Amino acid sequence: MPGIYIWTVDFRDIAPPALEGKFDEVYAQIKQRIARPQNEALESGMVGNYRHVAIQDRSPELTGASVERLTRMVNERNLHLEWALMCATMFQRPLYVGKALNLASRIKTHVRSGSRLSRDLARLQLTPSDCTVILLPVRSPDNIAELVAAEEARRRSQLGNEEETPRDDSIIEDIEDLGDEDYSEHGLDLEDELEYDDVLTLDVSPALKQADELIRLAESLTIRLAHPLLNSRMD
Repeated sequence: MPGIYIWTVDFRDIAPPALEGKFDEVYAQIKQRIARPQNEALESGMVGNYRHVAIQDRSPELTGASVERLTRMVNERNLHLEWALMCATMFQRPLYVGKALNLASRIKTHVRSGSRLSRDLARLQLTPSDCTVILLPVRSPDNIAELVAAEEARRRSQLGNEEETPRDDSIIEDIEDLGDEDYSEHGLDLEDELEYDDVLTLDVSPALKQADELIRLAESLTIRLAHPLLNSRMD
């Protein structure tokens, strides 16, 4: 299914220790996850007589009032704390915004060892298992999944891939269970695979072209408004 997606730092796994009343552990994890994506300098260079100037994005720490609220909620085993952690996961500044004609296939590509996004996350001291993916699929014609599958099969055939990779049309919510598949034996380079569905040929169906144009526009607008940390390409 086509659509756009965002990668964010996952706060949801902090809920179990919170419900066990482990305040010190909960507070330490929240502080770490707020600060960790902003460790790296966003820009650096020479300005005037200063040989090295770095611009960094650092989130403020929790205020004393917020720490007091957190303390009370953890001590009271407040079940609604899980909702607050979900809000932090969903509405934070994105790490990465992307688009794909096949969302399931693209997310599997990202979590594979050696992918560009995996390397970018490593620079921020993050792994894919520290993150979650929020998906927004397109409301497409009923046959869009078949059109995407046919286009993928045609491309793999052109790349000399004799074995067709099994399709997975399910929406992926948790990425921890995704395996590290070796595509090199099928003639697919990891970097090429990341751009696998970026260019459509002229002979694809109008419905597929329309879906492609729609998700490209949605990605472009979202990147410009959300300012994700790891996106380098704007289109």
